[in-house]
Amino acid sequence: MSEATPTGVTTVERIRNQKIVKRIIYGNTAIRFDRKREADGHTHEWTLYLRSYDQEDLSKFIRKVQFKLHDSYPNPLRWAEQPPFEISETGWGEFEVQIKIYFVDVNEKPLTAYYYLRLFQPVFQLANGKEMVVAEYYDEIIFQEPTLIMYQVLTDQKDFKKHDPRRFYTDFEQIRLRTIENLNNARDEIGTEITDLRASLRDAYELIQKYSKELDEDSSGVTNGGNEDSNQSRLSTPRKS
Repeated sequence: MSEATPTGVTTVERIRNQKIVKRIIYGNTAIRFDRKREADGHTHEWTLYLRSYDQEDLSKFIRKVQFKLHDSYPNPLRWAEQPPFEISETGWGEFEVQIKIYFVDVNEKPLTAYYYLRLFQPVFQLANGKEMVVAEYYDEIIFQEPTLIMYQVLTDQKDFKKHDPRRFYTDFEQIRLRTIENLNNARDEIGTEITDLRASLRDAYELIQKYSKELDEDSSGVTNGGNEDSNQSRLSTPRKS
């Protein structure tokens, strides 16, 4: 819902202090031709897609998706305006794709992501014995204080089902556990390094204090010795007659 202020500027109602996260997967599959096409030299057929990590209808909050391909393609801007949000093409090389997501409420700015299209790795063995390249990546769309319209569609749990690993080739749960393990290991290593660094700083501080004390003592000794010599010199000076 929006309303006009006395100055004529339209404001958009947002749900304060609310954050909603939607989990998504973007990736591609690719199958190699039996032989290179003579007409254009293309070697693979591929499909690039954006999907929900959970079993959820993305069209509830996504209006359309733009895929910006390599400039060598005729009409490199491709659109998917309804589920499934995907496009299929052929090619011979890998390249970076810009994925731009437009939401059902135009007051929510489009979200841009970048994905590197894979044609050669990683390879999966299919049930029919053929090979297919599959690359899939987990990501999250975070709606910070969404508009009222977006909040309503984002919180609509009708027909929502949780993640089914059978829908994807990638074992995201295994990746999640491995990532947590790596993070914990890295945290432990950093903790050990911080402890060692603190010990080194403490030793360095104590050494500085020791040298500083010794320097003060030496300086005091030189000063006292200098004063005694000066007094002795004045005392031994003969009087003039």
